[in-house]
This record gives sequence, C-alpha cells and structure tokens, in this order.
Amino acid sequence: MRQLPTAYSDLRARRAGARRLPALGAVLVGLVLAQCSSFSTAPPPAVDPNIFPANYKASLMTFLQTNPYGMVGAISADLSPPVLKPFGSESRYVACMRAAGPNWRKEKMVVFYGGEINQFVDATEEACKDAAYAPFPELTAMLAQLRSKPK
Repeated sequence: MRQLPTAYSDLRARRAGARRLPALGAVLVGLVLAQCSSFSTAPPPAVDPNIFPANYKASLMTFLQTNPYGMVGAISADLSPPVLKPFGSESRYVACMRAAGPNWRKEKMVVFYGGEINQFVDATEEACKDAAYAPFPELTAMLAQLRSKPK
C-alpha cells in the first residue's frame, strides 16, 4: 500500500531541494566563467599601416564595382600609382584617380591602410598636384559595363 505524503515529508523534500539550489547555482556560474575565459585569445598581430598596396588596381576595381560613387558612364579614367604621403599626423599610401564623363569630371584620392583601401575621398589639390597619372582603361570598361547592367 502506498503512503500518502504528509506535511512533514513535504517540508523535508522542499528543504533538501533548497539546499541543492546554491550548489547548482555555483556549478552554473563556474561553467559560465569557464566559457568566458575560453573566449580570450591572444590579441591579433599588429598591422603595418604602410604596407605597399601591391594589387591596388584590382582592389580599386572591386571597390568601385560595389560603390561606383557616381562614376558610372565614365568615358576616361586615369590612375596614379600609390605614393607614401603625409596624411594627417602620419603617412599613408595614396593613389590619385580622375575620371571624366560626358559632362562631368571627378578627382578622387584612394587612401590605403595595411595594403587595403581605407578611404575613397575627393582629392585635394595639394595631395594630387604631382600625381603621375596613367590611363586606366580597365576602369572605364568596367564602369561602362555597370551602366549597361539592368537594375
């Protein structure tokens, strides 16, 4: 025959469960802290900000494919190779680009950090006055292709 629980046995069971809660909480806190400590890794290696951008033309083409900045329809484009220039209080590799359309002309500076494009901004007269521009027909062809893409 089965015995029905009494108020006394019910109270004892609750007290035993209450004693287990702090132990269970301590175990959970320990597991959480152990997981947090496993996330800490060594800091990433420092990047040399002035690595020469070896693939600067390809990088610029890829960048402008996703961000054409109103240059779609250019009929000519010129680009200078990256040159180390003072930029703020530091030096950065900067390439100058100019593009012309049927009734517009734009000059841009491509600023590199760690060999990658960091900024694409309007060129200042000072920064690009001595730039050694060379024709960049691949850019003109790509911008023309973007113009003909259906939206």
